[in-house]
Amino acid sequence: MWATELLMLERLDEVCRKHDITYWAFYGTLLGAVRHQGFIPWDDDIDLVMFRDDYERFQAIGPKEFREPYFFQCPYTDRRIWPISKIRDSRTTGIQFQGLRDMHQGIFIDIFPLDSVPDEINHQFSETFEIEKLLWKMVKDPVRTLMELKQELMDGKRTVQAIQCFLDISKEDVRNRFRIFEDFCAGHFGETDNLNHIMYEIFQADYKSVRKEWFRETIFLPFENTCIPAPIDYDKILTQCYGDYHQMIQGGGLHQNIILDPDIPWDEYFSKYL
Repeated sequence: MWATELLMLERLDEVCRKHDITYWAFYGTLLGAVRHQGFIPWDDDIDLVMFRDDYERFQAIGPKEFREPYFFQCPYTDRRIWPISKIRDSRTTGIQFQGLRDMHQGIFIDIFPLDSVPDEINHQFSETFEIEKLLWKMVKDPVRTLMELKQELMDGKRTVQAIQCFLDISKEDVRNRFRIFEDFCAGHFGETDNLNHIMYEIFQADYKSVRKEWFRETIFLPFENTCIPAPIDYDKILTQCYGDYHQMIQGGGLHQNIILDPDIPWDEYFSKYL
Protein backbone atom coordinates (compact mmCIF):
# COMPACT_ATOMS: atom_id res chain seq x y z
CA MET A 1 0.00 0.00 0.00
CA TRP A 2 2.76 2.43 0.93
CA ALA A 3 4.65 1.55 -2.27
CA THR A 4 1.54 2.36 -4.30
CA GLU A 5 1.22 5.73 -2.60
CA LEU A 6 4.90 6.55 -3.08
CA LEU A 7 4.56 5.94 -6.82
CA MET A 8 1.55 8.27 -6.92
CA LEU A 9 3.56 10.86 -4.99
CA GLU A 10 6.33 10.57 -7.59
CA ARG A 11 3.85 11.26 -10.39
CA LEU A 12 2.27 14.16 -8.49
CA ASP A 13 5.69 15.69 -7.94
CA GLU A 14 6.39 15.50 -11.70
CA VAL A 15 3.11 17.28 -12.46
CA CYS A 16 3.68 19.99 -9.85
CA ARG A 17 7.21 20.68 -11.06
CA LYS A 18 5.97 20.88 -14.65
CA HIS A 19 3.31 23.47 -13.75
CA ASP A 20 5.27 25.29 -11.00
CA ILE A 21 2.79 24.30 -8.28
CA THR A 22 3.99 24.23 -4.67
CA TYR A 23 2.83 21.53 -2.26
CA TRP A 24 3.93 20.35 1.17
CA ALA A 25 3.63 17.27 3.34
CA PHE A 26 1.15 17.94 6.13
CA TYR A 27 -0.80 16.33 8.97
CA GLY A 28 0.37 12.76 9.64
CA THR A 29 2.66 12.72 6.62
CA LEU A 30 4.62 15.73 7.86
CA LEU A 31 4.74 14.20 11.33
CA GLY A 32 5.99 10.94 9.86
CA ALA A 33 8.66 12.68 7.79
CA VAL A 34 10.02 14.54 10.83
CA ARG A 35 9.73 11.78 13.42
CA HIS A 36 10.14 8.56 11.38
CA GLN A 37 11.72 9.72 8.09
CA GLY A 38 8.74 8.06 6.42
CA PHE A 39 5.26 6.83 7.22
CA ILE A 40 4.05 6.71 10.80
CA PRO A 41 4.06 2.92 11.34
CA TRP A 42 0.28 2.76 11.72
CA ASP A 43 -0.60 5.38 9.09
CA ASP A 44 -2.30 4.41 5.85
CA ASP A 45 -2.10 7.38 3.49
CA ILE A 46 -0.22 10.47 2.34
CA ASP A 47 -1.58 13.94 3.14
CA LEU A 48 -0.45 17.00 1.19
CA VAL A 49 -1.53 20.66 1.25
CA MET A 50 -1.44 23.54 -1.23
CA PHE A 51 -2.32 27.19 -0.91
CA ARG A 52 -5.74 27.84 -2.41
CA ASP A 53 -4.40 29.59 -5.53
CA ASP A 54 -2.08 26.70 -6.42
CA TYR A 55 -4.80 24.21 -5.52
CA GLU A 56 -7.19 25.79 -8.03
CA ARG A 57 -4.57 25.47 -10.78
CA PHE A 58 -3.93 21.87 -9.70
CA GLN A 59 -7.63 21.06 -10.01
CA ALA A 60 -7.67 22.56 -13.49
CA ILE A 61 -4.77 20.52 -14.85
CA GLY A 62 -5.35 17.34 -12.81
CA PRO A 63 -7.80 15.53 -15.13
CA LYS A 64 -5.43 15.96 -18.09
CA GLU A 65 -2.21 15.06 -16.28
CA PHE A 66 -3.32 12.00 -14.32
CA ARG A 67 -4.21 9.27 -16.79
CA GLU A 68 -4.60 5.53 -16.31
CA PRO A 69 -3.63 3.78 -14.19
CA TYR A 70 -4.17 6.94 -12.13
CA PHE A 71 -7.34 8.95 -11.65
CA PHE A 72 -7.68 12.54 -10.50
CA GLN A 73 -10.67 12.64 -8.18
CA CYS A 74 -12.43 15.85 -7.19
CA PRO A 75 -16.07 17.03 -7.16
CA TYR A 76 -15.83 17.85 -10.88
CA THR A 77 -14.58 14.41 -11.97
CA ASP A 78 -16.54 12.02 -9.72
CA ARG A 79 -19.81 11.86 -7.88
CA ARG A 80 -18.83 12.75 -4.31
CA ILE A 81 -18.79 16.41 -3.31
CA TRP A 82 -15.97 16.97 -0.86
CA PRO A 83 -13.56 19.90 -0.42
CA ILE A 84 -10.36 17.99 -1.24
CA SER A 85 -8.82 16.19 -4.21
CA LYS A 86 -7.36 12.71 -4.42
CA ILE A 87 -5.06 10.82 -6.73
CA ARG A 88 -6.21 7.20 -6.98
CA ASP A 89 -4.65 4.08 -8.47
CA SER A 90 -7.15 2.11 -10.59
CA ARG A 91 -5.20 -1.14 -10.13
CA THR A 92 -5.84 -1.17 -6.39
CA THR A 93 -8.62 -1.13 -3.78
CA GLY A 94 -9.11 1.62 -1.20
CA ILE A 95 -12.86 1.40 -0.53
CA GLN A 96 -14.14 4.04 1.88
CA PHE A 97 -17.81 3.91 0.87
CA GLN A 98 -19.22 0.43 0.25
CA GLY A 99 -22.52 1.85 -0.97
CA LEU A 100 -20.96 3.88 -3.80
CA ARG A 101 -20.06 1.33 -6.48
CA ASP A 102 -19.99 3.94 -9.25
CA MET A 103 -17.35 6.07 -7.52
CA HIS A 104 -13.63 5.44 -8.08
CA GLN A 105 -12.22 3.81 -4.94
CA GLY A 106 -8.61 2.85 -5.53
CA ILE A 107 -5.80 3.47 -3.03
CA PHE A 108 -5.28 7.22 -2.76
CA ILE A 109 -3.31 10.20 -1.55
CA ASP A 110 -5.13 13.32 -0.29
CA ILE A 111 -4.53 16.92 -1.36
CA PHE A 112 -6.04 19.60 0.90
CA PRO A 113 -6.39 23.30 0.01
CA LEU A 114 -5.36 25.80 2.68
CA ASP A 115 -7.61 28.86 2.85
CA SER A 116 -7.44 32.14 4.73
CA VAL A 117 -9.29 31.91 8.04
CA PRO A 118 -9.98 34.49 10.79
CA ASP A 119 -7.03 35.93 12.68
CA GLU A 120 -6.49 38.62 15.30
CA ILE A 121 -5.53 41.29 12.73
CA ASN A 122 -8.22 41.48 10.03
CA HIS A 123 -11.40 41.64 12.10
CA GLN A 124 -13.54 42.24 9.02
CA PHE A 125 -12.70 38.76 7.76
CA SER A 126 -15.07 37.28 10.31
CA GLU A 127 -17.95 38.40 8.07
CA THR A 128 -16.27 36.76 5.08
CA PHE A 129 -15.89 33.55 7.04
CA GLU A 130 -19.58 33.57 7.98
CA ILE A 131 -20.46 33.79 4.27
CA GLU A 132 -18.10 30.89 3.52
CA LYS A 133 -19.90 28.78 6.14
CA LEU A 134 -23.27 29.68 4.62
CA LEU A 135 -22.07 28.83 1.13
CA TRP A 136 -20.89 25.43 2.34
CA LYS A 137 -24.28 24.82 3.95
CA MET A 138 -25.87 25.75 0.62
CA VAL A 139 -23.78 23.04 -1.02
CA LYS A 140 -24.86 20.34 1.41
CA ASP A 141 -28.48 21.27 2.24
CA PRO A 142 -29.86 24.32 0.39
CA VAL A 143 -33.48 23.79 1.48
CA ARG A 144 -32.71 23.75 5.19
CA THR A 145 -30.26 26.64 4.82
CA LEU A 146 -32.89 28.78 3.08
CA MET A 147 -35.36 28.04 5.87
CA GLU A 148 -32.81 29.20 8.43
CA LEU A 149 -32.10 32.34 6.42
CA LYS A 150 -35.82 33.06 6.12
CA GLN A 151 -36.15 32.87 9.90
CA GLU A 152 -33.20 35.25 10.26
CA LEU A 153 -34.95 37.61 7.86
CA MET A 154 -38.08 37.52 10.01
CA ASP A 155 -35.92 38.21 13.06
CA GLY A 156 -34.34 41.21 11.36
CA LYS A 157 -30.90 39.63 11.12
CA ARG A 158 -30.83 39.40 7.30
CA THR A 159 -31.78 41.68 4.43
CA VAL A 160 -34.03 40.77 1.52
CA GLN A 161 -31.08 41.28 -0.85
CA ALA A 162 -28.98 38.73 1.03
CA ILE A 163 -31.80 36.20 1.00
CA GLN A 164 -32.31 36.71 -2.74
CA CYS A 165 -28.62 36.05 -3.37
CA PHE A 166 -28.75 32.70 -1.60
CA LEU A 167 -32.08 31.89 -3.24
CA ASP A 168 -30.42 32.31 -6.63
CA ILE A 169 -27.56 30.04 -5.56
CA SER A 170 -30.01 27.36 -4.42
CA LYS A 171 -31.31 27.04 -7.99
CA GLU A 172 -27.90 25.85 -9.23
CA ASP A 173 -27.00 22.16 -9.29
CA VAL A 174 -24.73 20.88 -6.53
CA ARG A 175 -21.49 21.16 -8.51
CA ASN A 176 -22.20 24.75 -9.47
CA ARG A 177 -22.99 25.53 -5.83
CA PHE A 178 -19.69 23.97 -4.85
CA ARG A 179 -17.91 25.99 -7.56
CA ILE A 180 -19.41 29.18 -6.10
CA PHE A 181 -18.14 28.16 -2.66
CA GLU A 182 -14.62 27.49 -3.95
CA ASP A 183 -14.54 30.68 -6.03
CA PHE A 184 -15.50 32.71 -2.97
CA CYS A 185 -12.73 31.10 -0.89
CA ALA A 186 -10.22 31.72 -3.67
CA GLY A 187 -11.31 35.34 -4.01
CA HIS A 188 -10.50 36.01 -0.35
CA PHE A 189 -7.29 34.03 -0.08
CA GLY A 190 -4.45 36.06 1.39
CA GLU A 191 -6.64 38.44 3.39
CA THR A 192 -5.44 37.11 6.77
CA ASP A 193 -2.23 35.71 8.21
CA ASN A 194 -3.90 32.48 9.34
CA LEU A 195 -4.46 29.41 7.18
CA ASN A 196 -6.39 26.20 7.64
CA HIS A 197 -8.31 23.63 5.66
CA ILE A 198 -11.68 25.34 5.56
CA MET A 199 -13.64 22.31 6.82
CA TYR A 200 -11.48 22.00 9.91
CA GLU A 201 -12.15 25.65 10.63
CA ILE A 202 -15.90 25.49 9.97
CA PHE A 203 -16.41 22.42 12.12
CA GLN A 204 -13.83 23.46 14.74
CA ALA A 205 -11.77 20.29 14.37
CA ASP A 206 -8.65 19.58 16.41
CA TYR A 207 -6.35 20.90 13.67
CA LYS A 208 -5.77 24.55 14.53
CA SER A 209 -4.94 27.28 12.05
CA VAL A 210 -1.31 27.92 11.14
CA ARG A 211 0.57 31.04 10.11
CA LYS A 212 1.21 31.76 6.46
CA GLU A 213 4.74 32.92 7.26
CA TRP A 214 5.62 29.40 8.39
CA PHE A 215 5.53 28.39 4.70
CA ARG A 216 7.87 31.15 3.51
CA GLU A 217 10.48 28.58 2.43
CA THR A 218 10.36 24.92 1.43
CA ILE A 219 12.83 22.32 2.63
CA PHE A 220 13.04 18.63 1.75
CA LEU A 221 12.86 15.92 4.40
CA PRO A 222 13.77 12.23 3.97
CA PHE A 223 10.65 10.13 3.45
CA GLU A 224 11.10 6.39 2.92
CA ASN A 225 12.99 6.03 -0.40
CA THR A 226 12.64 9.67 -1.43
CA CYS A 227 12.42 13.22 -0.05
CA ILE A 228 9.24 15.20 0.46
CA PRO A 229 8.75 18.99 0.56
CA ALA A 230 7.93 20.51 3.94
CA PRO A 231 7.38 24.06 5.26
CA ILE A 232 10.49 25.63 6.77
CA ASP A 233 8.78 26.08 10.15
CA TYR A 234 7.50 22.52 10.38
CA ASP A 235 8.26 22.42 14.11
CA LYS A 236 5.80 25.27 14.78
CA ILE A 237 3.18 23.62 12.58
CA LEU A 238 3.47 20.21 14.23
CA THR A 239 3.44 21.76 17.69
CA GLN A 240 0.30 23.69 16.77
CA CYS A 241 -1.41 20.55 15.44
CA TYR A 242 -0.18 17.90 17.90
CA GLY A 243 1.41 19.56 20.91
CA ASP A 244 4.38 17.43 22.01
CA TYR A 245 4.61 15.59 18.71
CA HIS A 246 7.81 13.73 19.68
CA GLN A 247 5.76 11.63 22.07
CA MET A 248 4.36 8.69 20.12
CA ILE A 249 0.69 8.04 20.75
CA GLN A 250 -1.04 5.44 18.61
CA GLY A 251 -4.57 6.66 18.03
CA GLY A 252 -7.42 6.03 15.65
CA GLY A 253 -7.29 7.33 12.11
CA LEU A 254 -9.85 8.70 9.70
CA HIS A 255 -9.68 5.51 7.62
CA GLN A 256 -10.19 2.83 10.28
CA ASN A 257 -12.95 1.07 8.34
CA ILE A 258 -11.39 1.29 4.89
CA ILE A 259 -10.90 -1.82 2.72
CA LEU A 260 -7.35 -1.89 1.35
CA ASP A 261 -5.89 -4.26 -1.21
CA PRO A 262 -2.96 -3.19 -3.41
CA ASP A 263 -3.29 -6.21 -5.73
CA ILE A 264 -6.94 -6.08 -6.88
CA PRO A 265 -8.67 -3.28 -8.85
CA TRP A 266 -11.41 -1.67 -6.79
CA ASP A 267 -14.23 -2.47 -9.25
CA GLU A 268 -13.16 -6.12 -9.34
CA TYR A 269 -13.12 -6.18 -5.53
CA PHE A 270 -16.70 -4.88 -5.47
CA SER A 271 -17.81 -7.62 -7.88
CA LYS A 272 -16.07 -10.47 -6.06
CA TYR A 273 -16.45 -9.62 -2.40
CA LEU A 274 -19.12 -6.95 -1.88
